[in-house]
Amino acid sequence: MPAGEREAALVALLDGVTAALSASDDLESAARATLRAVRKAIGWPLGHIWVPDGTSGCFVSSGAWTGAVKEFPLLYEVTTAARLPPGADIIGRAAATGEPVWSRDVTRDPLFTRARPGEEVGVRATFALPVVTTVGVTAVLEFFSREAVAPDESLMRVMASLGHQMGRVVDRQHARREAELARHRLEQVIETSVEAFVSVDAQGRINGWNATAERMFGLTRQQALGRPMDQTIMPARYRDAYEEDRAQFLATGRSQVLGRRLELKALRSDGSEFPIEMVIWATCEAETWTFNAFVHDITDRRRAERALREAYAQEQAAVARLKELDRTKDKFIETVGHELRTPLVSILGYLELLTFGNDDLPAGQRMRMLRAMTHNAMRLQRLVEDLLAVNTVAGGNLTVNPAPVGVGEIIDEAVQLASAETRSCDHRVQVDVDAVLPPVHADRGLLVRAVNALLSNAVKFSTTGTPITVSASATDDGVAIAVSDAGAGLGADELPRVFDRFYRTPSASAAAIQGIGLGLSIAKAIAEAHGGTITATSVPGQGSTFTLLLPHSRPEP
Repeated sequence: MPAGEREAALVALLDGVTAALSASDDLESAARATLRAVRKAIGWPLGHIWVPDGTSGCFVSSGAWTGAVKEFPLLYEVTTAARLPPGADIIGRAAATGEPVWSRDVTRDPLFTRARPGEEVGVRATFALPVVTTVGVTAVLEFFSREAVAPDESLMRVMASLGHQMGRVVDRQHARREAELARHRLEQVIETSVEAFVSVDAQGRINGWNATAERMFGLTRQQALGRPMDQTIMPARYRDAYEEDRAQFLATGRSQVLGRRLELKALRSDGSEFPIEMVIWATCEAETWTFNAFVHDITDRRRAERALREAYAQEQAAVARLKELDRTKDKFIETVGHELRTPLVSILGYLELLTFGNDDLPAGQRMRMLRAMTHNAMRLQRLVEDLLAVNTVAGGNLTVNPAPVGVGEIIDEAVQLASAETRSCDHRVQVDVDAVLPPVHADRGLLVRAVNALLSNAVKFSTTGTPITVSASATDDGVAIAVSDAGAGLGADELPRVFDRFYRTPSASAAAIQGIGLGLSIAKAIAEAHGGTITATSVPGQGSTFTLLLPHSRPEP
């Protein structure tokens, strides 16, 4: 063939194979197309493809032949059985170097190891074309001629170019496979994500919706796809701003929400709203924009945050309460110390006068000293009893021994116990008891103590000489015992705390009124131990009324 025709044939071969390779999606189809084109161009009768075995690195027959392979049974047999490592045979040489290898006559070429001595494989010349990819040689194409043929340098250059072009086909195939695997992995990640995935097209219609989105919003994938995203999962108050931002991004590339972590409300299919955290980003493929979002339901987090805030508020309240209790303790110690010290100083002073050289004191003066000592000793006794009683009440150990007892008897005994105290302040105690009152089933001693505490409170907070009234009347639920005074009264802010232990009103502290704030709390505990209640009403400047309500007497068995 003249040189010009030879060059034209090679160019035609290169163009034809290049076109075939461009249309090929995989190595096998590209290799077969190349085999056919080369055989046709050079007129050689047989072609074959070698591939790596995938484990040892040896090359083995792929089983793909073109041409009259049945006319070469021995070649077919030895080729099918061969395992050629890199460097062995002309196939191994091409695989090792990445360059085409030409053997003029395989019967005389020691590199062609498949030709056994004394055997005729039916071919002479052979040509090996490696398919070179970015990761190495992935196949070797082999061509055979019946005649010995000298190496054709032009053909080898064309073949080398084809080998690299075929390698690019393989690279594209690998890249496509990797992209598909990556896409599949991404789809799996998205589908199994604990967060909802929502994707919309440039028109705002949903085109992506994973299993978590189905559970979160209450819509199946089939129900969600194609629907406007804003009308599907957005409350109405967000929709205009979302549409404006999306339109601005498509027009200018600027957005106020893309790439930011947003906290807002989302809409379920039943119309209910719930808090979410959402991140939106945009992707562009084939000049088409897609908007994607991961949505996280933060209902539990908001609930936990609210619980933490409430716990913190409770802790702060507890701290404030502890500080208040600490201040109350200090005030209590100070008050108790004063309440103990004052009568003791009086008692000790009078004892000193009576026991050290004062036998000539008039009998009347001596008697006044003894009465004062007795009064202060009783004051100490009441203080000690109150302290012991409040400790019993606080520990829940108040023992009630109920028995039928008349209300009038309780009031008379309580008034008698308070007589010394009421006389010392010139108070007139008026008793008003209904003529017919049923007995109460109660602990007589405890009720007397409770009424006496109310009387003592009235004496302390009433102006000297003003009357104190003790009344008893029947009610629908039982019997009410009320103690009223005409003293200074209590403010609205003081009434809720008046039954607290150790509570003393500011006016009591300012006026240095005796007491440590236990009487009313003990009276309340006694009332509640009997199934009753105690309440207080007051008008500042006009006085106060404390009412003890006891239930009806229990019927005798």
